[in-house]
Amino acid sequence: MAELTKEVINSMEELINRVQSVISSRVITENGQIAEIHVLADTSRNAKQIARDVQSVLMAEFKVDVNYKIISVAQVETSGRYYNDERIAFTNLTFANNGVNLEATVALTKGSEMYEGVYKGVNTERNKNRIIVNATLECVSKILPDDHNLILEDVDIYSFAKKRIAIVAVTHATPQGEELLVGSSIVKKDEGEALVKATLDALNRRVISTVDN
Repeated sequence: MAELTKEVINSMEELINRVQSVISSRVITENGQIAEIHVLADTSRNAKQIARDVQSVLMAEFKVDVNYKIISVAQVETSGRYYNDERIAFTNLTFANNGVNLEATVALTKGSEMYEGVYKGVNTERNKNRIIVNATLECVSKILPDDHNLILEDVDIYSFAKKRIAIVAVTHATPQGEELLVGSSIVKKDEGEALVKATLDALNRRVISTVDN
């Protein structure tokens, strides 16, 4: 068995996260041994089967024989949207406007880390929305692995149920394929903030399942 360095633990968690139904995982060590494995999964499969699969992949990949008793599987319904404490959160949005061009700077936090994304474009009423979303995507891209790409497909603000709703559609492209992600947010005071939050609504769960928490 390989020494349980931080890199090895991260690799184990990444492997566990690829097990069917698993949303995220945490491997805890004590005195150089695996003491606990905590798994968060959806309800599409039996918890015991998920635990057995975790045992199997760790044995196959790392030659680690884990006692099933140290694997705890918590299951959540995923018909709604799941977010944990490490979700990406909106912090700030600022603009630099020289008349012709508009530059948006978006600040986001994930856990204790802060990230900043900047995007500049021609300053028109409709393009302003795209600039804000692209600045948000630039920011989120700093959190994702290099082979994950985010492409803005569409953005608009609609009137619905006597409210104004920001809606954003983003393609998430990786070497494994691509998927369209859609998010929304009610415009309360500021359209720009709603656009950022709609973008995060589209991306947060995917980012959580991709990035180590």
